[in-house]
Amino acid sequence: MARTVLSVGLGFASGVAAQSAVDLEATVLPESVRVGEEFTVRLVVGQERAGDVRFPALIEGPESIEQTGPVQIRSVDEGRRWEAEYTMRAWRADTLVIPPVEVELAAAGGVVRRLQPPAVPVVSVLPAADDPLELREARPLLSLRGLPWWLVLLAAALAALAWWTWGRRRAAATAADVPLGPGDLALRDLARLREGWVRQQVSGDGFYDGYEETLRRYAHVTRGWAPSKALLGLGDSDTGLVAALRHSILARFARLRTEWEGPLGDVEVGEAFVRADMAESVPIEDPGEPDASGDDADGGGPTGSGGGT
Repeated sequence: MARTVLSVGLGFASGVAAQSAVDLEATVLPESVRVGEEFTVRLVVGQERAGDVRFPALIEGPESIEQTGPVQIRSVDEGRRWEAEYTMRAWRADTLVIPPVEVELAAAGGVVRRLQPPAVPVVSVLPAADDPLELREARPLLSLRGLPWWLVLLAAALAALAWWTWGRRRAAATAADVPLGPGDLALRDLARLREGWVRQQVSGDGFYDGYEETLRRYAHVTRGWAPSKALLGLGDSDTGLVAALRHSILARFARLRTEWEGPLGDVEVGEAFVRADMAESVPIEDPGEPDASGDDADGGGPTGSGGGT
């Protein structure tokens, strides 16, 4: 802390020869500041006899410094010691010299004393134009120096995971764009029924509800069968399918307990039937469109006029 201490003797000559010592002190806190940073000028006056001390309201100084608040004055030791603090701010990087500050001592008959604050070194937050700058060696643009090896591996793993996820989503989106035929749709629904039964997410009657609905939808698309048409005729040449449909009737209407292996075997029978039917490539016939010859002849066409029964 830079401080200036002045000790002077104060004499009075109005018929009485007397002297009183006065201690003057001026300090700056902190001793050095940066541009725009606040600092405090502190003035202290100590005297032997109690009495008022008058401090100026403002410290006059260069344009590069300003006082940011009112002076704070307090008396200590019953008026024998007085302290004043001024909050200042500097706006230029330089060694600033604050002019002397005059104070008036009432106990000494209005004598004026000067306190000289120390110079304030103000530094800039930026390097000066003539300051040498440290030059570092050139390094590759993609240099990974300084990065821990585990962080590099983690970044590579995340990139690979993102690429794999993007590829799967793209493949799924491409597959979704290709429409499925009735056979593929039936096989997909049967596979979902199997998964639901294995995970115990569906009951026996619920399983066979979905089983019949899948086969009924397939028969409607491939054969034009009405939704109300019985499905037992679907497997006339397939005893396994007929047995599976009978299991469905017992589970749905008779409410018989379904064994664990029953639905799994019936799903396999249904899948085998759909695959065999797809292999035969049965053409889709629309019974709602009569033959062209039947339009010209009276009663010479087919007797059916709607969907198959």
